[in-house]
Amino acid sequence: MLVGDYPVSSCLSMLITVAVAAAYLIGSVPSSYLVAKWVAGIDIRTYGSGNVGASNVSTHVGKAWIVPVALFDVFVKGWLPVYVVSDRMLGLGDAAEALVGLAGVAGHNWPVFLKFSGGRAISVAIGALGAFSPPLIVLFGTLPVINALATPWRDSGIWWLLTVALMPVWASLMLGHDAALYFCVGFALLMVLRRATSGGISSELAASFGMSRLRIVVNRMVFDRDIADREEWVHRRPQS
Repeated sequence: MLVGDYPVSSCLSMLITVAVAAAYLIGSVPSSYLVAKWVAGIDIRTYGSGNVGASNVSTHVGKAWIVPVALFDVFVKGWLPVYVVSDRMLGLGDAAEALVGLAGVAGHNWPVFLKFSGGRAISVAIGALGAFSPPLIVLFGTLPVINALATPWRDSGIWWLLTVALMPVWASLMLGHDAALYFCVGFALLMVLRRATSGGISSELAASFGMSRLRIVVNRMVFDRDIADREEWVHRRPQS
């Protein structure tokens, strides 16, 4: 079957490629960086965790500013691209939905507009999950909410790691949501990759923290930071 002078399969492939590229570029829009620049005149990458994300903005710009940043990341970066390619609009298939969702995550994590230095894409993932299946958002937030409300351990890094590790299990239990399962597996891999590539580990860096390179790697993979002390990490400021 032809569409114009092209086979349907070729047109579909081109459309999926365009959708993935667009999702990556949308995900690359550095909303947290822009808000920090416009409101506080700072480069958020040099404060706290160094992540270009809502949590870092909340700490160093103001808690109120987490709202517009989170809304943009959830709905524009995460939910919208997946919704557009889903059966509710273009109907490009499960694989396309998963790829577009992961492209938005990749854009947020490695934004082309900030020399590939971005955030952690939790908000983007929440938006994508909402487009796949809203109940997944409830499952996604269960462990972090329990941690925040019922435990004295306020270390979100390890709780998000456990949550993302369980995401493919939850998605597999939801029959008929293959796109969500593909996305959850891909997002878990991207989270590990993002933590593993969050920065080089020179001997000078290890010495400045008074620990071995291996310990820094373990901290990054488990806690999503270089040092064990969360408060010291999230409240860091550039040295004058």
